[in-house]
Amino acid sequence: MKIFTTKSGRLKFLVIFTVVCFWCVSVSAEYDSEQAAKTKVMTELEQRMQKVVCIDVNEVPIGTLIRQLADQVDVDLIMSPNVTGNVTVSLTEVSLEEALRGILTVHGADYIVGENVIRILSQEEMPQIAERLVTETFEIVYADVKQVVEALDKFKSPQGSVSSIEGTSHIIVTDIESKVRDIRNLLTTVDRMTPQVLVEVRIYDITSKDNLDLGIDWYAGRRTNRDDFGYPINNDIVVEKGGIDTYIGSRTDPSLAAGFLAGTNKTENSTQGYLRFGLLNEHIDLEAMLRAEKEDIDAKLLANPRILVLDNEEATFDIVTEHPYVERTITAGSTTETVKFKNVGVKLVVTPHVAGENMLRLNIAPEFSVLVTRVQVAASNVPVVDTRKVNTIALVKDGQAVVLGGLRKKETSMQVNKVPLLGDVPVLGRLFRFEGESTATTELVVFITPRIITEPVMTEIEQNAFDVTEFTGPMPSTTKAEKKVAE
Repeated sequence: MKIFTTKSGRLKFLVIFTVVCFWCVSVSAEYDSEQAAKTKVMTELEQRMQKVVCIDVNEVPIGTLIRQLADQVDVDLIMSPNVTGNVTVSLTEVSLEEALRGILTVHGADYIVGENVIRILSQEEMPQIAERLVTETFEIVYADVKQVVEALDKFKSPQGSVSSIEGTSHIIVTDIESKVRDIRNLLTTVDRMTPQVLVEVRIYDITSKDNLDLGIDWYAGRRTNRDDFGYPINNDIVVEKGGIDTYIGSRTDPSLAAGFLAGTNKTENSTQGYLRFGLLNEHIDLEAMLRAEKEDIDAKLLANPRILVLDNEEATFDIVTEHPYVERTITAGSTTETVKFKNVGVKLVVTPHVAGENMLRLNIAPEFSVLVTRVQVAASNVPVVDTRKVNTIALVKDGQAVVLGGLRKKETSMQVNKVPLLGDVPVLGRLFRFEGESTATTELVVFITPRIITEPVMTEIEQNAFDVTEFTGPMPSTTKAEKKVAE
């Protein structure tokens, strides 16, 4: 059978066959060169590792042993300080690769062959070395940048680093990929908006013949087995006063080991100035209560400060009056006078903590002080101040008022009633004049009302509207002449 019947057909076949042969030869040459290069590279990296070593030692530090083996085959190495221990070994004509693997495995270590050196590492360091280092920048929105850097510095791997950019809220993290991923997840959890609490304080100076009463749980606080006078408290009684029946039972605080005792009770009729804490009943409005008591008491609002504070941060209220006095210092015949001040009033430190389920745990540290008198000391009237301090923890609902009271003083004044003109007549005027003493009890009462702020001051829609609003200044009034021209 004839395949080609013409000269032109045979010529085409020869050309095609020649091209195919040349292509196959070139591809084969390239493949052989690549394989040869790979073989050469592998040979250069591992050739010395296949050389035979011999050693016989007893209780030699592993670092010393590894260096002796490396010297025998002229290999450079870097050894981690975390690889420690003593070795007893006897090797005869064993390759360096086999010797290293056997010795390091027993001691919880391994090695990595580089281009020019061998790196000896512990098993804990091996995954970290295998991962490449990456750098990522994070923006801290709510948390404190300095505190975040300090926390991440303990969380990073040994070869990682964490730093902050001064004047900004950004931090730079350089670490292995797995650690950077963990840090990213951690920051997502930590860098969140901290709850805020609006703490409102109302300080009243109440003067009355009767003490303040009306829905105040003066027994609220840590549970105790005795009252203010040391008498045992019965936890299974019902107090009936003023038509209000309240069961005295247990109220538990998940954040505290002790429970709370609740009840409605009238304040003690003493003037010794004990500090008492209470919770305003939920169905009693503060303003309504004071208005209802207006006929019997004279309640003066001394101060009504409000502070917006972050969760677990201190809110400090100082409503004080400074009373000056002169302090004299005599040194080497010279006298130095210094004016100093004593603060009298109310100092209050409130630390709120959002406990969940619209509950707040308040750490309250009040300090009440009153000016008793002044004492003449070295030609200076030094003020004598009576101070009451206490520190307590209360668990309240969002918006529930905590009442602090008990700093009372008794004032006696002379009251004179007389008939005009006739009461001023000598001798006979006593018939038209009445003199008597009037006694009034003054108590300083503080109402603390915490409220959890769950929304920002402006919603997103309000903020966007505010951003695009253009505020124009007032336009000058148009004169009559300008109006005529315009017409």
